[in-house]
Parts: sequence; C-alpha cells; structure tokens
Amino acid sequence: MRVSVLGQLTVIGDSGEPLPAGELPRRARQVLAVLAARHDRIQSKDALADSVWGDDLPGNHVAALEHYVSVIRRRLQPDGSSANWFIVTRSGGYLFDTSRAALDLADLRTLIRRLDAPTPGSPERLAVHADILALARQLPFPEDPYAEWAEPVRTEVQVAAVNALLQHAAATLAGDPARSLRLAQEAIELNPFLESGYRAAMTAAIAMERQDDALRIFERCRQLLDEELGVAPSAELVRLQREVLAARTTPVELPAPAAAPPLPLPEPPRERFLGRITELRLLVEPDPPPVVHIVGPSGSGKSAFLAELERHAPGRVGIGHGASSVGVLRHAWLRTALTDLAAPAEVLAVVDAAGPEQPLLRPDLERIGTALDGPEPIFVAIDDAADLDAASVAELSWLGRHCPALRIVLTYCYPSEIAERPLSGLGSPVVLRLEPLTDEDLGVLGVTDLADLTGGIPALVSVALKPTEVSHAVAMQIARQRTRWMPDPSWEILRLCAVLGPLSVGELSTLTGYPMPELLACVDHLVHAHLLTENEDGRVRHRSSLISTAVCGQVSAASARYLRRRLSADN
Repeated sequence: MRVSVLGQLTVIGDSGEPLPAGELPRRARQVLAVLAARHDRIQSKDALADSVWGDDLPGNHVAALEHYVSVIRRRLQPDGSSANWFIVTRSGGYLFDTSRAALDLADLRTLIRRLDAPTPGSPERLAVHADILALARQLPFPEDPYAEWAEPVRTEVQVAAVNALLQHAAATLAGDPARSLRLAQEAIELNPFLESGYRAAMTAAIAMERQDDALRIFERCRQLLDEELGVAPSAELVRLQREVLAARTTPVELPAPAAAPPLPLPEPPRERFLGRITELRLLVEPDPPPVVHIVGPSGSGKSAFLAELERHAPGRVGIGHGASSVGVLRHAWLRTALTDLAAPAEVLAVVDAAGPEQPLLRPDLERIGTALDGPEPIFVAIDDAADLDAASVAELSWLGRHCPALRIVLTYCYPSEIAERPLSGLGSPVVLRLEPLTDEDLGVLGVTDLADLTGGIPALVSVALKPTEVSHAVAMQIARQRTRWMPDPSWEILRLCAVLGPLSVGELSTLTGYPMPELLACVDHLVHAHLLTENEDGRVRHRSSLISTAVCGQVSAASARYLRRRLSADN
C-alpha cells in the first residue's frame, strides 16, 4: 500500500488499485493527514484531536477520533487486522507505520537526509535533488492550507523543492541558461520572498544576453519586498542590478551610419482590458458615489479593474493593499495610495511617523486631507480591503466624511466576507459584482472557443494561450481559492464533473453518498462562484474547460476508470 500526501491525498492498494481515500469524510482525511505529517512519532489522542478540531473540540473528542480512525481502517483496509493496519494503536495514541504503508512524505524526508553525505555540487548530490523534485512538485495537504499542523510540513517541502531547483539552476547555467532560467523562475513561484531565486534568474538572463529581462526580474523582487515586507533588496542583488545597468549604458563605438536609419522596433502589444464598461462609467462619469464596493471571486479581475480605473483617471487614483497592511506596516495601504496621488513629502512623513499601535490623530488626518482635495473626484482604492483593521477603517471613514472630493473604492471577494469585520462599519451603499466576461467582451480578441475555455474568468483569459503548465496552474489556483470557504462536498463535485462530464444531482448523490439537500447547497455555491453552470436538462458541468482539464489532471487514470464504471453501473 502507498499513501501520497504531496498534492491531493491518494492511496494505492497492494495490487496497484486506487482506494477511495477521496471519499472519506473530511475529518477522517484530516486525521490521516496529521498522522502522515507526523509519521515519525506517536500522536496522543488529545494532541491529535487538538490538531484536527482546534478550539472546536466535540463533546467526546476521544470517541470521535476513534470513530474516524475506524472509518479509515474500514474503508482503506477492509480485510485488514491489527497485524497489518498502517495506523497502529500504540501507547494510548496512534502512529502512521511506514513499514506497513509507504508514504511519499517519508520518502522525501529520507532523500533530504541523504543530502548530508555527497559533496556539494557533485553529480551524486544533484541526483538526490532530482529525486526530491520528482516528489516535491506539489505542496502537501492542499485541503488544509491554513491549518497550523500543516504549515511546518508545507514549509519543509517548499524549502526542499526550492533548494533542489536552485541547485539544478546553478548546475545547468553554463550549458543551458534557458533551462537554468526556467528552474529559477519555478523557485520564485514556490517562494517569491527568497532573494536567491531572483539572483539565479537574473544570472541566467544575463547569460542569455537578456539584460532587460534581468532588470525586470530585479524590479519584480524590489517591488514585492517593498510592498509585502517593507524592506529593500540585499546589497548583493543591487550590485548585480547596477552591473547590468552599467553594461547597458556603456558607450559603444559605432561605424559610420548607413544611408538610411534603421526602422524603429514596434512597441510590444499591451495586454487588453475587456468589458466592465458599466462599472467603469459609474466611477469616471460626473458625481461618482462616495463609497463603492467591487466584489467577485478570486480571478474575477478586481485588481485589473483598479488599474484600468487609474488609466481612465490619471493622477487621481491611489491604490493601496489591505492584505499587506498589518503590524508595523499597518499604514501601508494609505502610504501607497498617497504616493500614487503624488502627495507632498511632508504629508507622507505624517504617515511614516505614525506607529502601528497608534491611530492617526485629527491634525494628522487634516494634513492628509489636504492631499485629497481638488476640483475633480480623487479616488483612494484599497485592494483586498476585507483585512483592514478597525483603526484603518476609522481613519478611512474620517477622510471620507471630511474630504468632499474623496471617493473610496474597496475590493474583496464576497460581501459575506466583511460581515463581522471592521470594514462592515464603513457601509456598502453601492456593491458591484464582477461577473464573468461575456462572449461579446471576448469576441474582440478573435480567439475561437475562448468563452468555453475560460468560462469568462479574466484571470484565465490572460493565460489561456500560454503554455499548458502555466494555464493549468492558474486554473487550479482559481478553483482552490473559490472553493476554500465551501462545504466539504464541493471539491468532490468539481472532481466528479471534471472526470465524468455533466452530472445530475441524483447521480452526484449516488456517487458521493452525501444527502441531496447538502449537495444542492454545494451546487448553488459552485454556480454562484462561476465554476459550474447548468445544461438545459438540469445537469451541471464545468463552466471553464481549462479548470475542468486541470482538475481532471489531478485524478489518476485508474480512479477515472473506477468512477466511470460506478456511473455506468448506477445508470
């Protein structure tokens, strides 16, 4: 038997047949995941229950835990016994016994320990890194992205994968700089805050004589570190940037000019902004509302909408970010917005002088208000605004009431997201939900079947024609983000529709075992999130074939055959 937790949970039996791990109740999957994460030590029942339920422990958590362990054993080892169960009862707790069931996470940890023996840079060490990459392409426990017990393991796997990518990037730099660049970019995607990834990518770009790309990589790093962490790039990375700039600006002696000067290179095409005409008109036409909420699920184009608003009202839009404005960076949203609006240095100094625990005082707010005054509307837009704390909301509210020209634009995913958060106190007089782009919106691109491919989801439109690895990665991220808050059966419904095509709710009930009312609620959520749509016969299917294909790619061929046989038998 083999259990895989790197990526989606899968279990393969001794004969190579897939076992129904995905059909386990969610709590049972969590129990199995925690035991797999800590396979090298016994877990007491109390510690295991704390990890699975946190502060929401059931009345008799020991009995509940024993029930879920029994469910795992019964479903995955129906003919087993205490002699071969891979979840072993020991010392009043449980242990995942890797001598009875292979575990990919245990194999990865063994490979990481093997790195201590070979000499750095040796072929043997690179071979171990290659084996690590083969296992660690996906992070573990995607169903529990915010669980405290999963975070250390996810970080452990991420670090191993990033180190392996950078080691291979360095090894291939001389012979294949293009591959070196791709490996470094993969490392950046896994950990965008690690400077060594940007350094490797810049070095590879320089080796390919693509100095402009190297400078873009540096700028991406600088902007991310500034906006998210409030720090500057290291001296080493700055030195590398200056070397590239010096090489680009060194005067070169040219031969005598030819009779006719060379034709100028065409400008690269600008990525087009599609649709949203009604929403934009509401803001750019005279007398826009004082507060506008722009909502829509992940990938619906909220950030792109703010950028387009800035293009339509140049010099009058400042965009801050609520998600990164915490702790010592509490005023980052205001600082960034004021910078975009070209506020005077003395006004920016007022914001910089404010401490994270101290709200801005009225004289400070009045000085800031002077930068938000003018004959035309001035927009302060806050992306991911749901995360703003109470003090920031109070400051924003004061500015909104005392600055006649100020208009406030807020973006976040769903109105329910702010129900019990400070932002709800600001009021929501105008809420605009960004719907999927229409066939008419997409028609100007001249790409056949783009609506079916993307479901009108802007984030997918922007990557639809890029390499499959990129488009599928974005599609999976959107599907995961949009289902993160939904009940357990929702992801199973997406998986089944991806493998089997359009399904009725009755067929879903038969395949999953969930009661009809629970499934109907999940289908409503998935349709509202623009992941599913309904056929005329009442069957539900994926709205985007990109998401459908990406989700289907996470299901093994054996599992797909098993599901098709079940559907055929039930029909």
